[in-house]
Amino acid sequence: MDTRVALVSAPGWIGLETRELRPPGAGEAIVRVAECGLCGSDLKLYSGGHPKLQPPLRLGHEFHGTVEAADGLEPGRRGAVFPPIGCGACRNCRRGEPHICSAMTFVGGEHPGGLSDLVTVPAANLLPLDPAIPEDRRVFVEPLAVGVHAASRGTVQADEQVVIIGAGPIGLFTALALRHQGVERILLADIAANRLALARRLGAGETVDTSSVALADHVREALGEDGVDVAFDCVGGQETASGALGVTRNGGRAVLVGITPRDLRLDGVVLQRGERALIGVQMYTRDDFRTAMEMLAAGALPASETLTRRYPLDDVATAFADLEAGRRDVLKLVVEP
Repeated sequence: MDTRVALVSAPGWIGLETRELRPPGAGEAIVRVAECGLCGSDLKLYSGGHPKLQPPLRLGHEFHGTVEAADGLEPGRRGAVFPPIGCGACRNCRRGEPHICSAMTFVGGEHPGGLSDLVTVPAANLLPLDPAIPEDRRVFVEPLAVGVHAASRGTVQADEQVVIIGAGPIGLFTALALRHQGVERILLADIAANRLALARRLGAGETVDTSSVALADHVREALGEDGVDVAFDCVGGQETASGALGVTRNGGRAVLVGITPRDLRLDGVVLQRGERALIGVQMYTRDDFRTAMEMLAAGALPASETLTRRYPLDDVATAFADLEAGRRDVLKLVVEP
C-alpha cells in the first residue's frame, strides 16, 4: 500500500513524498494516523539544530491512530504510539526503561514518524488509547507524559516550592502533573503573556512575565531569599539551565527538561557548595503514558479551551513555518492526514 510522508530533506525544508509500505512483519503494526502534534523537539530536528539527529528525517512522535494491519493486533484498534525503542537486552530495557537505553532510537527520529497517512511501528509500542479521553484531547497524551515524567524525576513533595521556566506545552504539562501530585506552590515563568494567561486559566500556578522582571529577583521577593526547592528548565538553553540552578535553595534540585545544548556551562561552586542536585529528564516511561491518559480522561484540559491549531498534511510546510515563527496563541500545532 502507498502512503504520503512528510520528509525533511535538508535543514528547513519539508515536503510530501509518496512511499510504498510493505506488509507488516513479525511484531509490527501499520497505523493509520489520526493526528500528529508538533513540538520544540520537532523544530530542532527540522532546523538541523538537534544535537544528535540530522536530515533526512521523517518526523512526528506525538501521534495516535488505528491499526490498519498488524502481526497479532486486530485491525481498527485505537492506540497511542510510545516512541522510544530500546535494544531489549540491556539492564535499562530489562527494567522497563527503554527511553534511557544507550542504543535507544525513536519513532519520529531514526524511525519514520506520524507525519504521514500510514506508518509502521513496533506493535508493542502501540498502547491502548483510553476511550474516555475526549477526541480533541488525545493528541496531548505524549506531551503530557513528558510533564508527568519530569514531575516524577523532580521528586517534589507537596509542601515544596517550585519554579517552572517556560510556560509552553511541556512547562504547562509539568505544572499540571505536579498539581496532580498535590503540589500547590508553583510559579511559571515566561516572556509570552498569552502563555502565562493560559496557565492561569488552567489553574497551573502563579505566573511571572520575565520580559519585565528578572526571575531571580521575583523569586526572592515572592518566594523567599533562600530560593525554591525545585526549578524545572522546560526551555532547554544555556541561560535557562543556569537560571534554574540559580533560583534553587541550598539543597535544592534543578531539573533539565528541555533539550539542552551539548556544551553546557554552569556555576560549579553554586552546584557543589550548595549541595544542589542537577537532574536530567529523557522522554518518559509507559507508566507515564498511562498516567497522562488517566489525567486527560479525568478532564485535566477543560473542554472550554481551544488549545490547537490544525493543518492538513498537504500544508505541513506551513505548520512548520508557524512553529518556527513561534506562534503562541494556541498550545499545540496539529497536523491531520
